[in-house]
Amino acid sequence: MTGRPKLRIAIQGCCHGELDNAFRAVARRNRESKIDLLIILGDFQSMRNKNDMNSISIPQKYRRMGDFSKYYHGNSSFSVPTIFIGGNHESMRHLMKLPYGGYVANNIYYLGYSNVIWFKGIRIGSISGIWKEWDIEKPRPAWNDLERDHWNTNIRSLYHVRKQDLIPLFMLREKTDIMLSHDWPNGVVGYGNVNDLLRKKPFFKGDIEKGELGSDPNWKLLKKLTPEWWLSAHLHVRFEAIVRHNGLNRELKENEQVGLKENDSALPRYDAERTAVNRETSTDFNHVKEKNEEEIDLDLSDDESIEPEATLHNSETKFLALDKCLPHREWLEVIEIDADTSHPSWTQKGMFWDAEFINNLKFLEKYKEEIMQKPFTDLQWSTLIDERASEYTADAYNDIDLKIPRYSPGIQKRENEQTSMFLGKFLNH
Repeated sequence: MTGRPKLRIAIQGCCHGELDNAFRAVARRNRESKIDLLIILGDFQSMRNKNDMNSISIPQKYRRMGDFSKYYHGNSSFSVPTIFIGGNHESMRHLMKLPYGGYVANNIYYLGYSNVIWFKGIRIGSISGIWKEWDIEKPRPAWNDLERDHWNTNIRSLYHVRKQDLIPLFMLREKTDIMLSHDWPNGVVGYGNVNDLLRKKPFFKGDIEKGELGSDPNWKLLKKLTPEWWLSAHLHVRFEAIVRHNGLNRELKENEQVGLKENDSALPRYDAERTAVNRETSTDFNHVKEKNEEEIDLDLSDDESIEPEATLHNSETKFLALDKCLPHREWLEVIEIDADTSHPSWTQKGMFWDAEFINNLKFLEKYKEEIMQKPFTDLQWSTLIDERASEYTADAYNDIDLKIPRYSPGIQKRENEQTSMFLGKFLNH
């Protein structure tokens, strides 16, 4: 027991425009025991109007407006503060106007392409979209060009993660409590019950055997930042794992069949609520001990310990992925996490930008031409971090500088204004 106060945070997997159902389920939990924050892990689908539907990567016959527009126009609201990241099914015509994040409705805040914020003493990092190796070095097309083309091209790649989204995250050194991503870190599957996953999703077997189930950068980031929690969605299945850092991951090689361990207690058991719409599930996780003839031998290489440039903030990272918002699926869960009462966000209402992340953005903006010329895989994070630290420090900001402005009526309809404010405040635009 740490004695520190705990926050109760509701986690929702892929939303797919089902805000009403998600909010009703969270409201029920909130009545039972206060929920401090709701996090939605992508496929939010913020369609403001029918024109936005042209920019979402979904076959035409499956496109629907969803519930968001009534929150955007102020006809509905939700009392629990809500933040979300982007997935691979988003209204990019809307979200591209908020690259650094911003309000999309009262009490609903988008985190942008990547971000780090503080909420009530919890430091939350995020990366939107999904990783495709062939697009990481490419720039995103300009919004105006896409609009002129009526969003007929590029919509299947707009949500792909870019190098400039990842760089400020890889330059982090301070402790991160929660990290959010839409797609899973590639490799995390080896630290949970693979066989149970394959019973639910047998077609994952090929990608798992090839080491392609998830994002390579997300895995490197998990090992580098060692957050307490890493939360994901995307694959429409609930999955848990514990990744142990600083060499402790090596114990997984004692049994070649990852997920079938002699010591069942070593497998994850989180203190969390598990729920699907209209039903409850046990907080105890069932781990299979019998041998499965189709088990996959995951070759965890000898470098699976902490990254060389990393600072070990947590001895282990709890990974949790959730399903999509449908009846009788495991798409909502509540976790508890210790709050840092020394951070101003603990006593002041609202959210705060993170000083270290802002400084990383400023450094990237100043040296963009030089940094962006180098392939992502060639960047030396320890060198970049040291160079940034010599120029920019957290002491340069006071609490007021970093406090995200409270929602003001109609600000969600002035997306460009929100972005211009951020650029003018931090990046000298």
